[in-house]
Amino acid sequence: MTTQDTTGKKFMRETDARILIDRKLREAGWDIEDKNQVATEETSETGRADYILKDSRGRALGVIEAKRFSVDPASAKQQALSYAESIKAEFIFLSNGEEIYFWDYKHRSEQKVATFFSQRDLEKIQTLRLEQKPLSVIPIPEKYFKGGEWRTPRPYQKEAMQIMDKALAGGKRKMLLVMATGTGKTDTIALYLKRLFDAGIANRVLFLVDRIPLGVQTKEVFDEILQNHSSTLLYGGKPKDESEIVISTLQTLYSQLPSLTSGYFDVVVSDEAHRAIFGTYNAVLSHFDAIRIGLTATPSGYVDRNTYKLFGCWDETEQKGKPTFAYSIRSGIKEGYLAGYDIVQIDTKVSLEGVNFEGEDYNPDDLERKINVPARNEQAAQAYFAEEEKRDPKKPRKAIVYAVTKRHAAQLAYFFNQAKPEYKGRFAEVITSDTEDPRGAIRRFKLEELPTIAVSVGMMDTGIDAPMVENLIMVRPTRSPILYQQMRGRGSRLDQKINKKSFRIYDFAGVTKYFNDESYNPYSEIAKAKVGIPWGTEVKDFAEGELEVPAGFIQVAETAPENIDVIVKRAYVEVGAEGEKIDSDDYQVAWERQVQELAQAEPLVKKVKEGQELSSDESRILAEKLNSPKYYFNEANLREAYHYPLGVLNEFIKTALGVQKLPTDEQLYEERINELFEAWLIDKQFEPEQVKILRLVKSQYIARRAPIEVSIFNEPIFQQQGGLNQILRIFGEDLLKNSLAELNQNVFVNGHAK
Repeated sequence: MTTQDTTGKKFMRETDARILIDRKLREAGWDIEDKNQVATEETSETGRADYILKDSRGRALGVIEAKRFSVDPASAKQQALSYAESIKAEFIFLSNGEEIYFWDYKHRSEQKVATFFSQRDLEKIQTLRLEQKPLSVIPIPEKYFKGGEWRTPRPYQKEAMQIMDKALAGGKRKMLLVMATGTGKTDTIALYLKRLFDAGIANRVLFLVDRIPLGVQTKEVFDEILQNHSSTLLYGGKPKDESEIVISTLQTLYSQLPSLTSGYFDVVVSDEAHRAIFGTYNAVLSHFDAIRIGLTATPSGYVDRNTYKLFGCWDETEQKGKPTFAYSIRSGIKEGYLAGYDIVQIDTKVSLEGVNFEGEDYNPDDLERKINVPARNEQAAQAYFAEEEKRDPKKPRKAIVYAVTKRHAAQLAYFFNQAKPEYKGRFAEVITSDTEDPRGAIRRFKLEELPTIAVSVGMMDTGIDAPMVENLIMVRPTRSPILYQQMRGRGSRLDQKINKKSFRIYDFAGVTKYFNDESYNPYSEIAKAKVGIPWGTEVKDFAEGELEVPAGFIQVAETAPENIDVIVKRAYVEVGAEGEKIDSDDYQVAWERQVQELAQAEPLVKKVKEGQELSSDESRILAEKLNSPKYYFNEANLREAYHYPLGVLNEFIKTALGVQKLPTDEQLYEERINELFEAWLIDKQFEPEQVKILRLVKSQYIARRAPIEVSIFNEPIFQQQGGLNQILRIFGEDLLKNSLAELNQNVFVNGHAK
């Protein structure tokens, strides 16, 4: 039986496998020509080692048992174990060049990994174990310092940590915490990471976030709670070795994967990062042989099956996800840790029915995406202030407005400001990725009197900690339960400074009705408000059919205005505070011209042109310079213009300079399929003989672009492997059927998504 690498060359012998092993050792930082680092073909009374990996003092760290491609590397376990024990090497790698298994034989079974570990990785594990303690002897702190005050961990936070302790003690290395927004997920994980550091279980942690502003906020929390452990926010470049905690967006970390070994991080924490690009998220998590902790505010019933599987929380027997720990919004409100909420639904004719313009029908979801209705946006502002006047005309409340596009946000801010002329245009402010100093704008919104209203597109949907927010204004339709949960969560935090116990949702887009969400507020300000089941507890508890009209419902009559700005073509990028539309091609040309001009005078651009990688700090400085008020060159806009959601700033600069080309759609397609496939293999831990068949299945899918059926095993390429009967013997009927189903659903379908 033969196996092909990406060049198409066929390998059959152990010496051929060693060619790949040598290459992968070099990629992991080993100098295979230095006998003080890597020794080969050494023998002893107990046998022979293909490779011996040594520490910085020349002592044996681990052995590598190399096998030809047709041999299951895991079959050489006993032979490798005897030799490792005889030379007091603690680690074993089993490899045929394609597959790599890491065996920490004193502590756990062999695991398939993406890369060999570096010398530093193996020494780190050894060092940690010298003083490692059971988590049971590390106390959960009675108090911790944050926000200028001492705080006491809440009972459910302590319970979450205790449950994670038991999971780790039982050998689990994957966990998922489902905690409602506002219940202190970041505080909980910071306190838990401190315990992992103190117990000698972790030395280096990766924390994945959705966007840089969320990374900034996370770092602020870690700098307080984990002040004795260094943290860095990664803007680009390989993480610095001295940082114990690396905070990064998915895209930035993904761009650095080739330079990071599977043993680089001991713990990987994901904070809702999977929402963005599931396939890439899967590839990043699976790259590291680390304890894996997922954090999500998404209610248990809405957590994706794939996410449950990634964190080892899917019960195949019951076909149900079971989080490691869950704490719902209902519990938080009942126990006084979260603000209750009232819903005021304000429907307009256009919002309910859509609009017909020039003979074409636009449904409600098209509003502000394909068609702009200024009168609707003006009425939203007027209706909002009319309701607020009834509450307390002398008390402006902090509010977040969720808009559809940057242009929509600018128009809404204009109408909100028009309604409050005494504030001279400062009452409402647009905060998007194009806002000059968006972090400063968010800080002003949180700490200063003005702006009172923040109009957001993407920037404030998730993760922003703003307890002073008392109103949420939804003018953006969404059908995503994850996004709705995050949006609603911006109002759920309590604030003692303003005696906040509840908040309001002003819904102009039918979002709450779509999710059957009803007011849930023990402190309700709205007369006769019905306290019902809060959205997002358990799916089986949801009301069926149409809801009754809730208290506070307002019907605003509206006819379609005559002056409608129609936008049908979507090949543009919205930039700036006013949401100016620039054709994607024009935006690319402007970007490339700007970078080429800067290459003459800007040292950091010159550095990229010369083939040098920017550090994280240099990437941040250059990003701030390029996000100018003229074109707003930032990663978010460049990803949209180039249709490349994984791009980071350094890649777009190299493209503008002609140093490299971004991958084509075809290359991206194959890359995504391969990444998803490799991540899936690592998680599934198939036998090597099964992997060889599955690799052929993947190559056939890439060639055909069609779901793979069992009948494919009767075709000539699989007949060479023994045909369907032999493949059934290798897998078994159930495993083969389930594997094909997972490949089709989780790998091949997701591979199409950009």
